[in-house]
Amino acid sequence: MFRNYGIAKGIAVSEERLAGLERRVALLEARGKTTEHSPPSTSLMGVLHEMRHKAEDASTPGTVGYVGAAFLPDGDYLWAREHQLTELLPADWMPAAGILESLGSPPRLTLLGTLVRHGRRTRADLQEALGGDGAETTSGQLYHHLRALQNAGLIVQRRRGEYELAAVAVIPLLTIVATALNLATDPPIGPPIGPPIEE
Repeated sequence: MFRNYGIAKGIAVSEERLAGLERRVALLEARGKTTEHSPPSTSLMGVLHEMRHKAEDASTPGTVGYVGAAFLPDGDYLWAREHQLTELLPADWMPAAGILESLGSPPRLTLLGTLVRHGRRTRADLQEALGGDGAETTSGQLYHHLRALQNAGLIVQRRRGEYELAAVAVIPLLTIVATALNLATDPPIGPPIGPPIEE
């Protein structure tokens, strides 16, 4: 009897130790995953330093760019774009007017936000997102907004009556919205990144 109690007690202690070790391993693995998959806090600052040094070395006016990684209901999107100011400054900016105009509408921003957050939606879903078929959100008005967004290349119709964001537009759209929110809000969203400091 005593011997059995000792064995049972030894097993209980071992199970407790094992459970404790499993918890510690789980915590260490979680920390490892955070370290492996989280970019360093200075990653954008590193890009900023690199752009500055490239511009100084080449005696150019500089570079602007944007990057993004979005894991949304309808897919994963990774995008990076860089523009040399020697090409951007003299370029004709008028083609951007159509995109900016199509984004300058609260109903269209609502439609785009719905597609970003939920993925592919039917016409009925999008009508509901605008507040139903009320006096200011008729089917005709919905069609008008969807047509404008399609013409701007921001959304596509995969099947009859079903719409989704154009894959090439996801990160640029999120970048435009984030930038506009930073310009429009005080304080701006997200942490600021100042100019590079010489080391």
